[in-house]
Amino acid sequence: MKLRKLQLLGMIILMSSLMYAAPLGTAPVNTGTLKNWKTVEMTPDLDKDGKKDKLVIEYSEQNDKIYTKFTPYVNDDSNKAVKGQTVEKIFERGNFQKDFNNFSREFVKNYPKKIKTTSKPVNTTVTNVQPNTQNKQPVKNDKPLIPPTQNVGKEVEDKATVPQDLKETGKNPKEVIPDEQTDKEIQKVDGKPVDKKEELIKGPYPYVTYYLKERPKNLTFDYKYAKNSPRDMDEFIFIKTATSIRREPNANAASIKKASYGHKYKVVGKVKTNAKGGTAEWYEVYFDGKLGYVLNSVAVKREFDWQDMMKKVEKTNKFVNEAVSKGQTIYVLDDYVPLGGGSGSSKDKFGNRENQSERGYLGADFKEFINLPDRTMMTILEETDKYLKVKVDAYDNGTYYLKKSKKSLLKDSKITGEITRFIYVDRHSQNEMIIEKNTNANTWNVVTTSFVTTGKDAGNSYATPYGTFLIAYSKPVMQYTGSDNKTVVGDANNAVRFSGGGYMHSIPSLFEPKETRKSRKAVTARKIGTFPESHKCIRHYDDQIKFIYDWLGNSSPGNKLGRRVPSVPTVMLVK
Repeated sequence: MKLRKLQLLGMIILMSSLMYAAPLGTAPVNTGTLKNWKTVEMTPDLDKDGKKDKLVIEYSEQNDKIYTKFTPYVNDDSNKAVKGQTVEKIFERGNFQKDFNNFSREFVKNYPKKIKTTSKPVNTTVTNVQPNTQNKQPVKNDKPLIPPTQNVGKEVEDKATVPQDLKETGKNPKEVIPDEQTDKEIQKVDGKPVDKKEELIKGPYPYVTYYLKERPKNLTFDYKYAKNSPRDMDEFIFIKTATSIRREPNANAASIKKASYGHKYKVVGKVKTNAKGGTAEWYEVYFDGKLGYVLNSVAVKREFDWQDMMKKVEKTNKFVNEAVSKGQTIYVLDDYVPLGGGSGSSKDKFGNRENQSERGYLGADFKEFINLPDRTMMTILEETDKYLKVKVDAYDNGTYYLKKSKKSLLKDSKITGEITRFIYVDRHSQNEMIIEKNTNANTWNVVTTSFVTTGKDAGNSYATPYGTFLIAYSKPVMQYTGSDNKTVVGDANNAVRFSGGGYMHSIPSLFEPKETRKSRKAVTARKIGTFPESHKCIRHYDDQIKFIYDWLGNSSPGNKLGRRVPSVPTVMLVK
């Protein structure tokens, strides 16, 4: 649309809005029968009076065309929003973003300045400038209603851009990316690094639950290894059944993206369906700069739980610092016997079985108990000829009783100060965060994050144990046996032992058949970040665990068994 035409249109819009006249605009469009209108808002200074106004844009996608309605609301001297003339415009789908951008910028740029009223009645002024199709003479005014282009401020130019809701309108959905790439699908929000303070997003529907929250202020995000670290995914959903992401929270809304099994999306909150009489709940997700909706029954809500991690870090170090200040020895339970350490038949209230654990009794009568896994940290509060009364930080910060005969299993951890390195594993969300304390500061830095696979509680396997464990050592290769518990049938690299026979390690695989080993490892790798599947261990991408293996360091060089004790005490927190 040419500038002269837009200038005239701007004059008509302002004067018609003051007279409450019938709608005027571009060529008439029959939009009365169109459905599925969506609405977005912009807040430019339309009349150039230094105050923000509102421009409401309605749009409807119909085959190869995008129908739009532009309605201005200009604040008057009493700060009351006065509705202006609605202008309708049709865009071709193929050129939508470019044409919409140009049109909206021109609309804002050429909107008339605010007219300073005189003692004349408003309707007299309006009448004098009402365009007359029979008269070609230009309207006379003391000041031009349309400001020169060079006088349009940068703020107006910046505001008159395609709103996020419309950025992808007119585009065909992109192909679903392979599963192994979906973990890193969302890297930035609006082009900004997500390590900065995250802007909270809110959609148009009331929330049953709003998920987004600020990260702990004592965390920095200077990643040392970020290849497998998903960004801006603090709150996300995991797709457990292939589905469509829809434009609105109802099953009849348009599909804007196909979501395959295993895909993950940033989730804003949970909302009720907008279908009349419906009761279903939908996840509101954010991707590619826009919002979409996923039925809650086909997805699992997960998170990178920075808040819980930091609570556990503070709790653990409080336990350590109190013990050190009192001169108490911090012990670690050393109950690791390969393929041994309890029957594994009983599960306690924390979900831990007796496999490679010892019973921590609730009283000196040795009746009720929980299972204390190998590598659990504790202090001795009291010792008699029958029992050891111990304090265990990980489980309700409680006190438990061990039989006196178990004292030989308690080893000095050699911990003499607060822990500066932590590995946090979330079994529900199937992910891992690693942090270390910043030098000369009371803050912590995120070293790396990744999705993982934890242990499955089944007949021949165990869930990764819940608790707080002091890392024992790492070794280049971990071998494992077959069903007979004797014959070595496979291995995994860069193994880090954290509890009993539970290791962090690379993708495991059987030795045979040799010709399919690479492809079998690839299949196992694609399952990372889905559901628990290992026998107790925590599986990692090969490159991820190699970084962790090196990061842990080695304070025991020359060990005959090839075991590498971490360079500083490192604690694993399993949620």
